[in-house]
Amino acid sequence: MERISLNLEEIDGVFPANQARSRDAQARLMQAGEQVFAQHGYDAARVSDISVLAGCSIGSFYRRFRDKEALFRALQTQFALRGRENIDRFFSMPAWKTAPVSEVLRTLVMNTARQIERHPGFFRALFQRSLEGVGAPYFAALADADVYAARGLAAFLRSRDAAPLGDAEALCKFALQSVSAVLIQRMLHGEAPGPITDPGLIDQLTRLMMNYLELPKES
Repeated sequence: MERISLNLEEIDGVFPANQARSRDAQARLMQAGEQVFAQHGYDAARVSDISVLAGCSIGSFYRRFRDKEALFRALQTQFALRGRENIDRFFSMPAWKTAPVSEVLRTLVMNTARQIERHPGFFRALFQRSLEGVGAPYFAALADADVYAARGLAAFLRSRDAAPLGDAEALCKFALQSVSAVLIQRMLHGEAPGPITDPGLIDQLTRLMMNYLELPKES
């Protein structure tokens, strides 16, 4: 699969970090930003809180990011890229060449749940921005990540002679997005009636994918 690298300078509002010291500060600000967004949401997150947590001055923040919007967009782009890298690693695992397809899909669903569970603040902030009508700039990279994941899943199913009839990539994309939507909705509602990594929920979502992709139960 195609490999890409994260180039923050291509993101509107992110300023060049040419020296190692500047790149280190940029990385610390992004890590701190993720934590502050997670704790306070987008609107309540303050540049001063991010700077203090990163061990940087406010001036240092503004030398690297135009505003917290630019920082959040950088985090979203980084998150989407990591998702692509995770898909590459997942489908390159040798064990999946012979494991039941249902086992592979269940592991994929569980990995998705764990990823969302590790970054609840990101998804809450993204949802908040979407409700405010300013989420559109974030969705292009996430949509690309969805397409990338669908290609990976479709290629895997073809390698196992289990690809669904029709447009396999489109069907895989819808199945993956449906799983993510259920998990994010559960996370946004405080994990009631249970955590998103609950084995029962993972089994249900795996069956949803199996049925939608018309895969035999014995796969």
